[in-house]
Amino acid sequence: MTEELELFAEDTEEQLQFMENALLDASESGIDSEKIGAIFRAMHTIKGTAGMFGFDDVVSFTHVAENLLDEVRKDNVEMTPDMLALMLKCKDHVDSLAQLSIREEEITEEITATGAELLVQLRAMMPGATPVTPVVEEKEAVEVFEEKAQTVDTSLPQASGEEVMWHVSLRLKEDFFTTGMSVLSIFNFFNEMGEIVMNVPVLTNVPLLKNLNPQKSYMGFEILFQSSSSKEDIEEIFEFVEDDVDLVIFKQEDNAGLEQLVKKRKSENLQTLLVDEGIYEADIFTAKEPEPEVVMIEEKQEVVAPVKAVAPAPKAKKEVQKEPAKKAAPKTSSLRVDSNKIDVLINQMSEMVIANARINEISEQSDNMELEESANLLSELLEQVRDGIMDIRMMQVGDSFMKFRRIVNDTAKKIGKDIDFVISGGETELDKTVIEKISDPLVHMLRNSVDHGVETPQQREAAGKAGKGRIDLRAYPDAGTIVIEIEDNGNGINKEKVLEKAIASGIVSPNHNLSDKEIYELIFAAGLSTADKVSDISGRGVGMDVVKRNIEDLRGTLDIDSTPGKGSKITIRLPLTLAIIDGFLVQVGDTKYVIPLDMIQECIELDEEAKESMKGNQFINLRGEILPLLNVHEYFDEAVYEGGRENVLIVKYTDKVVGLKVDELYGEHQTVIKPLGETFQQVPGISGGSILGSGEVSLIVDVPSLIDYKLKQSKGL
Repeated sequence: MTEELELFAEDTEEQLQFMENALLDASESGIDSEKIGAIFRAMHTIKGTAGMFGFDDVVSFTHVAENLLDEVRKDNVEMTPDMLALMLKCKDHVDSLAQLSIREEEITEEITATGAELLVQLRAMMPGATPVTPVVEEKEAVEVFEEKAQTVDTSLPQASGEEVMWHVSLRLKEDFFTTGMSVLSIFNFFNEMGEIVMNVPVLTNVPLLKNLNPQKSYMGFEILFQSSSSKEDIEEIFEFVEDDVDLVIFKQEDNAGLEQLVKKRKSENLQTLLVDEGIYEADIFTAKEPEPEVVMIEEKQEVVAPVKAVAPAPKAKKEVQKEPAKKAAPKTSSLRVDSNKIDVLINQMSEMVIANARINEISEQSDNMELEESANLLSELLEQVRDGIMDIRMMQVGDSFMKFRRIVNDTAKKIGKDIDFVISGGETELDKTVIEKISDPLVHMLRNSVDHGVETPQQREAAGKAGKGRIDLRAYPDAGTIVIEIEDNGNGINKEKVLEKAIASGIVSPNHNLSDKEIYELIFAAGLSTADKVSDISGRGVGMDVVKRNIEDLRGTLDIDSTPGKGSKITIRLPLTLAIIDGFLVQVGDTKYVIPLDMIQECIELDEEAKESMKGNQFINLRGEILPLLNVHEYFDEAVYEGGRENVLIVKYTDKVVGLKVDELYGEHQTVIKPLGETFQQVPGISGGSILGSGEVSLIVDVPSLIDYKLKQSKGL
């Protein structure tokens, strides 16, 4: 895909999302002129950019939809709920057409039939049109759609009225090529609206070869264009590059327009070019100006020249103290960069961090103060560069969350539920890779909340609730992680039913000793489904276990809570990034471990007094609070360390706090996360590896799983 096509794909996706958001807003909170304008602008923009690339199928369809939206803007047609639903279908169809056009693939019969039916419905909503009777039977619908696909004219409608010969004088400004648009695309758009009878290039401004800059534009065109389109229609061709072209349009027989054009292009000697190329006859330009009128006054001759308007003499200015000029706000601009380039940059940065760790180690051993200072300065600069690069990868989750509105809206309507979907914390930032990978799990959980969580309006009213349910999707940062919550005010999880299904499936034994929370977590077990019947929405017996595995692959955790009759909440915790973290390096036995710095609250020494107070138990009294201790030696079956003191790292995840018993503390350490091979990928308590400056491998501790293990051990589970 060329860079221009990539820009078109991104812009189209963005415009379609704007359109979908406006349509859903209108469905939920009512229709107003602002939302109608947003829908119209999105469709109009897509039509314009598609025309620039010669994507005729997209242009043809969007033109019809745009016409209807224009009638709505003019208050000639009312925007009804049926029209909103139809526009959502049109948005999906435009997306399909655009994707096929970008990939240069042929449009399938199914998409053609869909487009034909949508065009029929769009035109039926135009003023004075006959309503369309919907087809009920599916087989009959397919036959009718295919028949309409053969008969409905999907070409770009031409403006009504007699054809006119237009003169279009076009000059490309020097920076035209930076717009990403090609001149050929503009001519393609002309051919959609009429016929280019003559196109004469103007080369007057082209410099000598030695002075020519290939990135700049110097050309112009004098075009005779025959069409029934209006001047405003022709100007729309240039709507997206209006600041990068110099444009004059007039009818060919308009001599006044021609005269103004020649004066405007005086430096180009345009008159000679137009005559030489046969666009105009020479005698049009030879008409003389009227002779000055001679008037006899008192036997004296006076020559009266044509009267010109004279501007009144300027009035004397009063002395006014000028206000100090306000400083203009600094301009900001954005730059589109291929995400693969950022990935390469991050990988290179990761290697630099590892190399820098080696330099630091050598400098510490050298007893050279200057070298050590230089190494420390380099470390600080690298950390700043690292943060800057990681910042580029950070994106607000709001745009991704907005896409889920349609899923919730369509799923709820399909099963007859009325749900208010509320998004909060959209400004929260998360690594782009994490956002992309979390999308599918969120879709699955939201569909489950709609299908299993929120009741039908009748069930809710019978239970004394409001008929309209609610699902909240929120995001916020917490303790070095990003928290994403999906909460509904439905009926909650039926723990008896979950337990019954789990026992029947052999997932738990009949003599279980599970808490409510552990029962709720059984919904993530493979093959467990509480649905009474299989549907195309949820309840196929697979899915939630895959969701959990995908979250854990991102080094995240899942937590579920539910209250009978009031609703459920699923909490996802994700790392900010998957590449480089600030860690704390420790040693346990013969192995070095890295613990994420954001999860460490404090470090204390486990002295003899503290050991004696433990009395053989794995707890200590920390300022009046009982703190459970996990012996990392025992957990990882490490060899006894022949070192000095024992230390405790107090770590926190969510609201859970545990002390980790370790040997040596080495301090903060920039850690490049490296995935472990298949052999070590599923080792409990380890989330990845890293390479130290000495060349040794350190293991990154999965703090949440260690805390979970210790708390279950404390309860005797």
